[in-house]
Amino acid sequence: MKAKTIYYKKLFNLGNFQHEEIGIEVEVEPTEKAADVLRKAMLFVKSKGDPANSEEYKRYKSIIENPDFHTVKEYREAKEFLEKNNKEGEIPF
Repeated sequence: MKAKTIYYKKLFNLGNFQHEEIGIEVEVEPTEKAADVLRKAMLFVKSKGDPANSEEYKRYKSIIENPDFHTVKEYREAKEFLEKNNKEGEIPF
């Protein structure tokens, strides 16, 4: 079985019995892995459209900016994550 499109959505609780639903549907290119596309879609939705707002993005950026306080493995993982997820403010697709 091969995934052609991936859809991910999340409900954000706004309080007072209200919520906001944000989702994205993405096509999987032949050269891409479905798991990588899903991870990027999740990052996009969880950050409400701007991957630079996500906690994961901020944590990895902090590791890159303060390498003396982290292991080589953490630095390497942060660098890979940021390279895969483009630049601040850009849609990761």
